[in-house]
Order: sequence, then C-alpha cells, then structure tokens
Amino acid sequence: MSSSSDVESRGPRGELLPEAHEGLPDTRYKSGLCPRCGKQSSFESKGSITVTHEGRYAVGMDGSRSSIELDRVTVLICLHCTQGTAVIEERVQEPLAPGQRPTTANVYFRGIHWWPLPEAHLSKDIPEEIASAFAEATSTLYAQCPRAAVVMARRTLEAVTTDKGETQGVLADRLKALATKGILQSDLAEWAREVRVIGNTGAHYDPLNKASMEDARDLMNFLRELLRYLYEMPAELKRRRTPR
Repeated sequence: MSSSSDVESRGPRGELLPEAHEGLPDTRYKSGLCPRCGKQSSFESKGSITVTHEGRYAVGMDGSRSSIELDRVTVLICLHCTQGTAVIEERVQEPLAPGQRPTTANVYFRGIHWWPLPEAHLSKDIPEEIASAFAEATSTLYAQCPRAAVVMARRTLEAVTTDKGETQGVLADRLKALATKGILQSDLAEWAREVRVIGNTGAHYDPLNKASMEDARDLMNFLRELLRYLYEMPAELKRRRTPR
C-alpha cells in the first residue's frame, strides 16, 4: 500500500482508491480498468457466490459452519459508468511461516476471468479473423498468461499482413514489404517487428528468455493502436466523407 507521504490516488467521484493496480479489478484490488467503459476506476462489490468448494467446512466460534471456498463469482460495480462486471476468482493461500496457523488473513481471492473482457468486441471495421485473434490475445493476457498472449498477438499481426496482401514468406519479410509499400510507417513497422520477436519468445521454450506481463501489455496496447490506424480510422474518415 502507498505510504502516507505518497500522493493519494482518487477515483472519478473523489473517493480514495486502494493500492495502484493496472489490471482488471477483483475483490482484493477494487480499482483498475473497467471492462465496460474502458476507464481507470474504483469498484463496489455487490456480493459473491461460491461455485467450487473443498467439500468440507470451517466451524466458527459460534458453532456455525461455512464451506471453504475454492472459486467464486463476484459482481463488481464500476463507480464511473455504474455498470457491472462478473469476476471469477480463485482462492489463494499465502505461504505460512514455520509454525504459523492458517487464518483468513493469509487468504485472498484473485480474479482469473472477467465478463465482459475489455476489447472483446471490436469495431466491425476490423476483419472478423483479425478481431477474433486479438480478442483471444486479450483473454489470455487478463488470465495472467503472458506467453500465450504474445503468441496470439503475433498471430493477430500475421492475420493483418495477410489481409493487407502479404501472404508469402516469413512474418519478418511480410512486415518489411508492408513498410516498403507505405502501409506501415517506419515507427509502426519497428513496433510490429517487436511483436514478432516477442511472439517468437512466447512460442518457443527458453527458460532464460521469458515473455513478461509487461511485454504482453505493451504489445497488446500497440496492436490495439495499430488496428485503429489501419482499419477504424480510415473507415471513419470514409463515412465522414460520404454524402448523406
């Protein structure tokens, strides 16, 4: 958590946000990117339903019994757009020190799947095969699977080159051809090559050269902007210039 000397982060309604969190929200981090409105926001929990338990029960001091949750579904409400997101969470037991007994303080729930996913439904201006590959990359990214995410990011880029007429040769050659044609500007071409390189890292086993969550997030952010540049912006410009 931030110390009292740090600048306090506040949400859209002026509320104090919990610990800084760049990912999607769950009950541990009730702040982050809203899958509905795409804004950084804070969230309010509307309750959880257990979907998997151990089959045994914890007994409280008053003799009451409660099932030991393994997985649950939680509804979080964005305080910016007021829309709800369903989060599947898994139980995480933090490591215990020698002789330490497990308590609720050592347990938290971590989000592993969200509905809806951000960017899961892209503009119709983007070809369906490309949008599908990108949506799958998004799903694996937010499931904390960076290697799978960068592989699907690379596949998305391959689909883009095919759609733009480059169907022969390895991906590196296709990107070079698109840059030569002016379809990819120099900066975009350099970033696209980065997607290719890190995508290869995710696809091939190498314990010394792993794809990180930071790598995956950076690549996905670039790909999203690339899709806007190649498909959405030209389509929007065409619509504006079409007489009504």
